[in-house]
Amino acid sequence: MTVGGLASWDWNMLTGVINWSEAHYRMEGYEVGEVVPTYETWIARVHPDDRASTEKALSTARDKHTDYEHGFRSLHPDGTIRFLYARGIFFYDADGQPVRMIGIMEDVTDARSAEERLRASEEQFRQFGEASSDVLWLRDAETLQWVYLTPAFETIYGLDREQATSGNDLRNWVELILPEDREHAIGEIRRVRKGERAAFEYRVRRPVDGQIRWLRNTDFPIFDADGTVRQIGGIGRDITDERATAKRMEVLVAELQHRTRNLIAVVRSMADKTLRSSGDLSDFRSRFRERLDALARVQGLLSRLKEGDRVTFDELIHTELAAHGVTEGHYGSTIVEGPADVRLRSMTVQTLAMALHELATNAVKYGALGQSSGQLTITWSLEPSGPGNKPWLHIDWRETGIVMQPPGSAPRGSGQGRELIEQALPYQLDAKTSYKLLPDGVHCTISVPVSATTLEGNEHESSDPA
Repeated sequence: MTVGGLASWDWNMLTGVINWSEAHYRMEGYEVGEVVPTYETWIARVHPDDRASTEKALSTARDKHTDYEHGFRSLHPDGTIRFLYARGIFFYDADGQPVRMIGIMEDVTDARSAEERLRASEEQFRQFGEASSDVLWLRDAETLQWVYLTPAFETIYGLDREQATSGNDLRNWVELILPEDREHAIGEIRRVRKGERAAFEYRVRRPVDGQIRWLRNTDFPIFDADGTVRQIGGIGRDITDERATAKRMEVLVAELQHRTRNLIAVVRSMADKTLRSSGDLSDFRSRFRERLDALARVQGLLSRLKEGDRVTFDELIHTELAAHGVTEGHYGSTIVEGPADVRLRSMTVQTLAMALHELATNAVKYGALGQSSGQLTITWSLEPSGPGNKPWLHIDWRETGIVMQPPGSAPRGSGQGRELIEQALPYQLDAKTSYKLLPDGVHCTISVPVSATTLEGNEHESSDPA
């Protein structure tokens, strides 16, 4: 007897005769008619590891007068293993003795493999979800209750999953969202419920610490075979740091654009002034290149700063002197003294550096750094509470022992350098300056407001927003 795609058997338990359908032979790995159907030929094909449980299931159903249902593996001669599932019923005589059994059997190998693949897939998804730093979740589309929620929820939302999923968990979720973002978030859920995809951002307040975090949800509908939305899936990511980084990048780009415009203006002005004071093109090229180098050194100092840092005056003066061959630790007759870590305002650095460059260049060409008898003394001090109740840096540049140029020569300090010190610094930086040509050398003083750190490490903030 063959029943659809199933195998069947009929066992006369009084005579021991068993009839198998053709499908039964094939499921057991026999050719039709290859063997005489008996209990022994059947049990011989049951996998050795399954025989005891299979025979026990059969005898239990027989003795307790219940239906027989059992799954087992069939081991074929070529080594193939098939998963079979059998169901049968016993018939008894008046004394309760079994006299007949009929049953059907099906090959469930493919279905079992599919189930195993599904279980493996579910396990992989579970492990993936538990390892993910993003929140993965599933909601029932009808009730909007969570049916799946990963551990990352607790880290991001600051609420235990058990609390989040107790009672009306949609309300629990909505109450975590800032009031001004709730309607938008709920509206996006409605869209997904109707079959649309949605990506949206909103803020939550974490109950555990009160922090406000920005989240980005990517939600999507999950359809059944009929095209009905049965579940809503979602991925939630904490983008708080991402938004903060983007904001900082906006500020940095704006600052870069601002500084670039300023730098171009400085270079243009420097070119114009150098050209006016140059005797010829060769003179212009030499002097302009030196000033560009000085400007590049300042930009190098600024580019190495970390966020919130400032260029210090001692860094600036040592860098400029080193560019003229006077390196720290090998100053010789040059005296350089002052407190370390006097922090300069960002708007101050560039102009002050150009002034120091002009002083150093003139000292090399005409003064203390170019004459063996010359003495250069550079000192500075910090006045924590100077004019306007701001910290001020006082710089004293003094050259002595210089043989000054004879009468009739081009006067030293009458060009761009002196103009920068006496006019640009006071105008641009609110500085106080003096520049004097004494019989044995130059004496220049510069006082400028700063954002300063004293030697004791106490910081004095000026009104400089930079």
